[in-house]
Amino acid sequence: VFMVRRKQWYQRRVRGYCNILMDTVPQYSRPPEDQSLECIQAAIKESRLDCVAQWIANKHVTLSSAIANVLLCNCQCRTRCDCQSGTLALAVYRGINDHEMLIHCLTRQGALYRAIHYAKKQGMGKPEFLYLLKTLPSIDLSALLVLEEGLNIGEVLQCLKENHHDNIFIGFLRVLNESSDLKNTLLLDESPESIEWEEFIEICFELGEKEVAEELQAFTISSDAMTKAVNLVNDEEDERKGFELGEEAIRKAVESLSPRNPQTDP
Repeated sequence: VFMVRRKQWYQRRVRGYCNILMDTVPQYSRPPEDQSLECIQAAIKESRLDCVAQWIANKHVTLSSAIANVLLCNCQCRTRCDCQSGTLALAVYRGINDHEMLIHCLTRQGALYRAIHYAKKQGMGKPEFLYLLKTLPSIDLSALLVLEEGLNIGEVLQCLKENHHDNIFIGFLRVLNESSDLKNTLLLDESPESIEWEEFIEICFELGEKEVAEELQAFTISSDAMTKAVNLVNDEEDERKGFELGEEAIRKAVESLSPRNPQTDP
């Protein structure tokens, strides 16, 4: 009981100190980062996010990544974030121009189009999008990156598989198949040869998605056939060019060996 009362007394003292400090801001200046962080932490412990929101709106605290991180850690949302703490964290990240974490917060809130649009304005592209998918995977984000942003489906699937997001992996493929977009995205795919299509097919069969697995299988077979055909054409073209170069070399050799007309003095 004594320890509880002592803790309550200490928290009241800290809260009183923070309130006095914030009241003096209009007459003097904002407290530095460390004191601002201390006030935010005290308000969070007291579940007074309304005070935090007021201080941030009135510019009574010096914003920092530490404050934003504390607010983000206070968020208890398991899936889509819709809490005040997450919203305040987003506001702080925006205030300090932390672009990556701002995009992170927008994605957590389900504002995917805003997140991707903002990322593109900051010059971000495929590497950053795939990292975002790695850290905050979802079927909606996967579909947006492939159908709207033109990322290769193979690279998106590889990202999901490597990070063990099997449920999202198969859910994403199922959504594409049900919307009749799977075949078209496969035809447009330009993923590197390192993409493990055979493993994708095995996962689909293991998870009972036979129709999707067969679609991927048909794609890999046709892709292999196309690659072999292109290679054959290239080989034939190389052979033809080699033959022509050989003929040209022989012609020049013959010309160099032919007797020349002797030159006569004028």
